[in-house]
Parts: sequence; structure tokens; C-alpha cells
Amino acid sequence: MSFLLAGLIIAGTSGAVAVGRWLSRRREGVSEPKPDGTGTGGTTDATGGPPASGTPASTDGTGSSSSDTSKKDAAKQGAKKPVKRVEGPHQHLEGFPCQLGDVLIRLTGEEAWLAGGLVLSEEGPVAALFVAPDAVHDCAIYVRPQPREAVFWMQPLDPGAILVGGEPPSSVEHGGIRFDRARRLPLRPRRIGVGAPDVGDAVVLAEYSSAGAERLLVMRSTSGTSHAYRGEELDPSAYEVIPSGRSTLGDDD
Repeated sequence: MSFLLAGLIIAGTSGAVAVGRWLSRRREGVSEPKPDGTGTGGTTDATGGPPASGTPASTDGTGSSSSDTSKKDAAKQGAKKPVKRVEGPHQHLEGFPCQLGDVLIRLTGEEAWLAGGLVLSEEGPVAALFVAPDAVHDCAIYVRPQPREAVFWMQPLDPGAILVGGEPPSSVEHGGIRFDRARRLPLRPRRIGVGAPDVGDAVVLAEYSSAGAERLLVMRSTSGTSHAYRGEELDPSAYEVIPSGRSTLGDDD
């Protein structure tokens, strides 16, 4: 019995050792996953946190994304550029007592800044009608070249009070004063500065004189529009001209 029991004990021990060796070889044959972030446990970023969903937006190092920078650049490019102011000397009207941009001052204290006007020409300029929109009342200054140095200081008038039909009459009565036509000229107008009326390409100009200093001016364009003005003729001693020096007014053409 003792030999039989001893044999069983030795056999059981040998079997256990064989089983242990077999299990050890099985464990050695299975490779362990490396902790490189590629296992089934999910990926991590360099900070150890969970991966961001989607594709991360690039930044410029200041915390703002490249898409925001692109929008800003597009807005800058689309912004309206400031309009430059055109400056430069205007055409000088040779022989005229005043020029575009000048300021005329009457002895009564009235002032007129010549912001725009019409240059009226035949072969060359024979007259100019300046407008002064900054005056206390709407004002127009009518001038002719030398030897005439007087100016007509005028205000707009309803042309219907002067014209009957279409042709400037030879004489007219207005405000109890009789006016006789002194000149009638077909002329070519050219607008300068700002605020001058649009009278088309050709006009008929009629000057009217009274027995005193009162004057009338009627201008009818070939397009059918008419303009009329009434005022006084001022000799050089009744007004002063302050030259503009350098004009910043461009032609309307």
C-alpha cells in the first residue's frame, strides 16, 4: 500500500509540474499590448486628455482662428475707399473782375462766395453768371470782361413774370420799373464749380437796363428752360473782391 500511495503522489506532482510549464509557455506566446495610445482603450492627446472631435481649427498664435482672420481681411478689402478731394487751380477768366472761389463784399455788408457758375461764350468767354448758395439770400453775380468792371448783384426771379411766349421781349415792366433790352446774345454755356443751373448746350441771353441802377437778366435755353434774375449794377467802388488764391472747386462737366 505504501508503494502504491507513494506512486500516486509522485504522479500527481509530475502532472502538476507539466501543467504549470504548459500554462507558462501559453502566457509567453501571447504578446502584451504596448501602451502607445493605439490600443482599444481610445487615443489621447499630448496632454493626456480625450481627443477633440472633428478637425481642430488652426490658430495664428493669438487665440483667433484663421477663418476669423480671413473674414477680417475680406472686410478690410471690401471697405469703401475714401473719396479723394480734387484740388487744383481752376481756369482763370482773363479780364474778368472776379473768379470762381472769390468772395464779394458789398458796402452794405452782404457777402457772396462764388461757389459755381456758368461761363458764357461766343468764340471766347463774354460773360459769367456766378452763383453764391451760401449767401443769406440766393444770390447771383453777373460779370463781363474789361473794360466793364461793374457787376450785377442779383437774385433769382420767376421767369414767367418776364417772358411771354418764349422770346425775351424788347422791353418789360416789372415792380413798377420799365426795363429795356440792352443786349441779346446766343451763347454756349459751360458749368464750373458747384450749384450752377443746368441750361443745356446753348442759351439766348438778354440783358435789360432801367433808367437807374436796376437790372434784369433773362436766360432761355434751347431745351426750353428759362431763368431770370433781378438786381443792381454795382461799380467797383461799391464792392470788394477777396481772391480765393487756390481753388478747390472742380468743373461739373
